[in-house]
Amino acid sequence: MDSKKIKRQRIFFVYPPAQTINRDDECLSDIPMTLPVDMMSLSSLAKKRGYETKFCDYAKKNETVYDFLRDLRVFKPDFLVLNVSAEKLKEDLSILTQARELLEDTVVITKGAVFNNNSYGILQQYPEIDIALRNEFELSFDEIIEYKNLKDIKGITYQINNKITSTPDRKTPDNLDYLPFLDRDLIDNNSYQRPDTKEPQSAIRVQKGCPLDCFFCTISSINGKNVRYRNTDLIIKEIKECINKYNIRDFIFLADSITLDNNYVQRLCRQIIRNNLKINFSTNARIDLINKETALLLKKAGCNLITTGIESGSQKILDKTDKNLNLERIKEGVKALKEAKIQIYACYLTGLPWETKETIKETYKFAKELNTQFASFYTASALKGTKYYDYITKNRLSEANCENPYIYPITRSYGLSSDEIYDFNKKMNRNYYLRPNYILKTALEINSVTKLKYYFDTFIKIIKNDF
Repeated sequence: MDSKKIKRQRIFFVYPPAQTINRDDECLSDIPMTLPVDMMSLSSLAKKRGYETKFCDYAKKNETVYDFLRDLRVFKPDFLVLNVSAEKLKEDLSILTQARELLEDTVVITKGAVFNNNSYGILQQYPEIDIALRNEFELSFDEIIEYKNLKDIKGITYQINNKITSTPDRKTPDNLDYLPFLDRDLIDNNSYQRPDTKEPQSAIRVQKGCPLDCFFCTISSINGKNVRYRNTDLIIKEIKECINKYNIRDFIFLADSITLDNNYVQRLCRQIIRNNLKINFSTNARIDLINKETALLLKKAGCNLITTGIESGSQKILDKTDKNLNLERIKEGVKALKEAKIQIYACYLTGLPWETKETIKETYKFAKELNTQFASFYTASALKGTKYYDYITKNRLSEANCENPYIYPITRSYGLSSDEIYDFNKKMNRNYYLRPNYILKTALEINSVTKLKYYFDTFIKIIKNDF
């Protein structure tokens, strides 16, 4: 890197051609988050410093590494910023090897949760990488393009002349007010749509961090345990910009769990209502922290969907997750949202080490009892940085390479093979949506041709077990 030019002007942000279900490597959200929030945030910082920026999601466009190489030749970036997922680590980084000759005068920066736990080892394998961003990547990136000395920038791992250096982790800020508005000129906003209405949908960061250290979750290792929020005035201002400049009224409020502070949520909702913004939004929340007052305010402010991790219908399994969830409080939270007429996307996780046929049956029975509008049953994925990863490694419960999470099969429980867990999940995902009462209830809620097509396409996928 030391021989590469300085005072650079062009930055190319890239999502590689590899198809992946989760580029954030955070706990899976059932709200499709294909919007390149990370790159839009970094592009906003870059433009403030006078850089020309370009973005391409090669997977979304169904393009290949050859298209990437073509764009490199044409754009000739001074910085290349590559999103790397744990699931497709080798495939994502292989495009750097193929582009080696084109990158001689380009500073290559990579980002992704995988670098939080193994940046040194990855840079050893891939000399094409100059800098890997770790925690609080926006702040580190901003200092890099400001040309600060790399050794003085916290939260990065870099290599010069084959010598790899990791700087100390960056301290998490007390709030999120440092985050810029997303650069929505970087993308075609109309190509990122709300699934059921096909209206353009964007995202706004509201909250980060989680004080818990759940057995299977990466959130605390990625975003930290320090819970911080964004100033509600800034959120309102960004919403207004989206409405007035981009004609966007549908949003995903990005939060690790928005209900960790109900006072904040209620204050934000009241500001949205007072400003008469007339928006729709979905977000993530801990179901057991939702009360009736918060649910009603969320609905009045425009919340149409809450995604929540219920994880299991077995209290025994829940206790093992360190998530501090209680089945009765889950029921109360679901009831509050239903009474407020907010749809719920419930996420269930099966296959943890203590899973049995009986606990899986308890989970499916509980899911049917809650009867949320949407539900997904996942097999547990052991990501590096979690207690789950350490546990299965120590107790030899892995049945595949855990360096590639999400790939079936990965782990077994003490009582079930990975094949059995996978089969249970397939059946639950299928049977939940094929219940006659569920089909009738959903059909009665369809009020547009667009929504009819969305539910029909989803139904076909369920029939084919293609999800």
